[in-house]
Amino acid sequence: MRADENLEPLDHGMVILQKKDGFRFGEDAVMVAEFFTPAKRGKLLDIGTGTGIISLILSRDPKIDKITSVEIQEEMAGMAKRSVEKNDLTEKIEVLNIDIKKLNRGNTYDYIVSNPPYMKCSNGKVNPHSMKAISRHEITLNLEELIDQSRRLLKPGGSLTMIYRSERMVELLNNLSQSGFYPKRIQNIFSENTKVSKLFMIEAVKGKNKGFEFLEPLYIK
Repeated sequence: MRADENLEPLDHGMVILQKKDGFRFGEDAVMVAEFFTPAKRGKLLDIGTGTGIISLILSRDPKIDKITSVEIQEEMAGMAKRSVEKNDLTEKIEVLNIDIKKLNRGNTYDYIVSNPPYMKCSNGKVNPHSMKAISRHEITLNLEELIDQSRRLLKPGGSLTMIYRSERMVELLNNLSQSGFYPKRIQNIFSENTKVSKLFMIEAVKGKNKGFEFLEPLYIK
């Protein structure tokens, strides 16, 4: 463990490396991991894994045989890999420091889960800290690219699960439809004492319409 890192506890005796002063995983990643519901056994791809929190949480799911965690930022990918090693999960979780657009594994995965950057580069002040900036703004991967890559990497009938900004829901649904995805579940997220949802979670299926559910809203503090 490096001087600028902490080893923090997670549930079920797991641990994760985090920066003392820098990018840290947020509640969004935990919520989308808990929202994810696999229907059968299969392989999972975590796009933009950061320090690996989603992959670590989902490694406990018995329906997930293998997880590929992709992170474009070298330092964060290294932290995720060391967290995987500290949890003795190297046989289940593979961490790759690569641009997702260069992952040569078309039609390979049953599931994709992602907590992607929500903000367009033209919207809001871009954080001067590169880790935070890439995690929050569409610097290396925008929404259309994320959906295109998900279509390329998922098997037919595979599902994409993600969390995103409510103000961009229409844009997301349009992109999904144009890429041959069918929404299966949507859940709006509200902060306590607010009337407008700022975030939502969605599961969409590649090439198959399996019905649709609007779930009861999730309220967080």
